[in-house]
Amino acid sequence: MINKLVELAEKLSNERKHDPELLTRMKVATQGQSPRFLLISPINRSTQDLQLFGMKMGDAFHGTRVPRMPLLPPEKSPFLFTGPAAYNQGFPDKRGVILTFEHEESEEIIHQSIESVLFHPDLNGLPIIAFRINYDTGSARIVVHGKGRNYETENWLLSRIRCPDPMDSNTLVLICSDSRVQPPITPEGVPMAIQTLGGYVPKYTNIDDETNQLNSFFKTWLDSNNEFQKILIIAHGNFEGEGPSCGAGQACLHPDRIKNTLLQPIIKELQTAAQPFEEEPAEDAETRVKSLCSAIRENLLSYPAVKDVANLRTTEFIDTLLMDTVTNTLSTFKI
Repeated sequence: MINKLVELAEKLSNERKHDPELLTRMKVATQGQSPRFLLISPINRSTQDLQLFGMKMGDAFHGTRVPRMPLLPPEKSPFLFTGPAAYNQGFPDKRGVILTFEHEESEEIIHQSIESVLFHPDLNGLPIIAFRINYDTGSARIVVHGKGRNYETENWLLSRIRCPDPMDSNTLVLICSDSRVQPPITPEGVPMAIQTLGGYVPKYTNIDDETNQLNSFFKTWLDSNNEFQKILIIAHGNFEGEGPSCGAGQACLHPDRIKNTLLQPIIKELQTAAQPFEEEPAEDAETRVKSLCSAIRENLLSYPAVKDVANLRTTEFIDTLLMDTVTNTLSTFKI
């Protein structure tokens, strides 16, 4: 499967180079990113949301919500929500926060999720644009709420709606929130994705927080008898000679330089998690994100639902790949 993913990513990268708009976006991506939206998607619909709204390279910085569960308030969801939202605060051209919900999710889940966005101080003043979506038909309707809306942006997003490709429910990607990188298409469709700063997932805590929600997701999704299921940890950066590094990877080389009080402890944890896997302190972001891959893998195995399946599987189901920030091509990497 890994070789097929690498080949497919290379093919898509070559196709993008013949698309004038995407080629321009790739050139812009070499200079940095300035996404217009913070897009908070359920894990199982994360990649489909990018297609649904026609989001291309540089359009949306990504956060993550566990499906069929509410987005937790900032203090309970530091990595899935708080970190990406705090990092997003530094971008100059922000047009809103997009929240997506599957059409059968309850009103209570939607209400609690919108309230959690309101509790994040770095999102103050941004319109909240919430959608109920039927992903099978590619149809969406606006969630009416009184917490700050922008009708022009809502209508613009509605005008872009199209039916996404089928979901590959056997593949889960852990990848950075960075707007320039997108979960790689698989031969079976678009994968599920957890998108956080650096693709980082914290250790299981066994308390009422985001890790408890994640363990519930893993317990529902993973099947020890399904040998096709894969978790892919993808680190991104300058892996083709010239180009931008992962912003989170760069930041966690010197976390004390981060002034945002919500963001700094999250970036510090990335540093703390990566350092045990480095023979000497990393001097560049590319080395740091490779170390983070090892930390993420170790953290994944702290989740009871993941550990149980790992103990029963006869083959490895957690793999690691490197992605170039600009071309989104993939290369293999063993930890």
